[in-house]
Amino acid sequence: MSVCIDKAPRHDEATGWSGTAISYQRGEVDPPHYHLEGQLLFATKGVMLVETADRRWVIPPQRALWIPPLMTHSYSLLSHTELRAIYVSRSLIAECTNFTKNSQVHVINATVLLKALIAGLFTDEYNGAAKRKMALLLLEILSEAPSVTAELPMPRDERLFRAARELMLSHRWEATLMDMADIANMSERTFSRRFLHDTGFSFRMWKQRARIYTSLDLLSNGVSVKQIAYQLGFSCPAAFSAAFRSVIGTTPSEF
Repeated sequence: MSVCIDKAPRHDEATGWSGTAISYQRGEVDPPHYHLEGQLLFATKGVMLVETADRRWVIPPQRALWIPPLMTHSYSLLSHTELRAIYVSRSLIAECTNFTKNSQVHVINATVLLKALIAGLFTDEYNGAAKRKMALLLLEILSEAPSVTAELPMPRDERLFRAARELMLSHRWEATLMDMADIANMSERTFSRRFLHDTGFSFRMWKQRARIYTSLDLLSNGVSVKQIAYQLGFSCPAAFSAAFRSVIGTTPSEF
């Protein structure tokens, strides 16, 4: 698979950062590429699946992902997504001496402060010097924030991944183990064994978590708990709330 690099300069070294706001439709794919700069990805709306050579992350609006310079990655959009990408030059990264994890891909919680800083970088309310300090503060936050583990691990096996991605893209929540095994061109037994090996979850448990992570985008957009429950195939709002608590640790309303 070919890898592209976007060589277009986004900023000079004195500025040290730049940003892009992109609107994607569900199912769009940004193929493998890398940047000369470090990159912070955050979706104000939507859910994206980000891939590197050996790992995959499902990123809802409550998370942000740091990708270091020269790291090959791609992403697929699992829903309509409003993406904010902050590009940071290596010289600016070097100014944040506490950011010792800058060479590692990692996910952090999108706190109120992090969201406010990102939003501030995309407004005209602040001058260049102020925005440079805001970009540095973002790096400081990245240096201190604990990494969030992959709450929805994606299979490494390409056949399993194809089936899992199809389920999330098409919202086929009624799909059975047999349906998914057919997509992966495997027997049900082989599919079950390899899926558990790759993700640490049975397919049934993983699908439950996939529905809950899909609900995070809906909740962030003000969709009611009742509507989400039925949209994601739960028998009733109480069943959705119970499943949500088992995965996230709190109820949808408290979240």
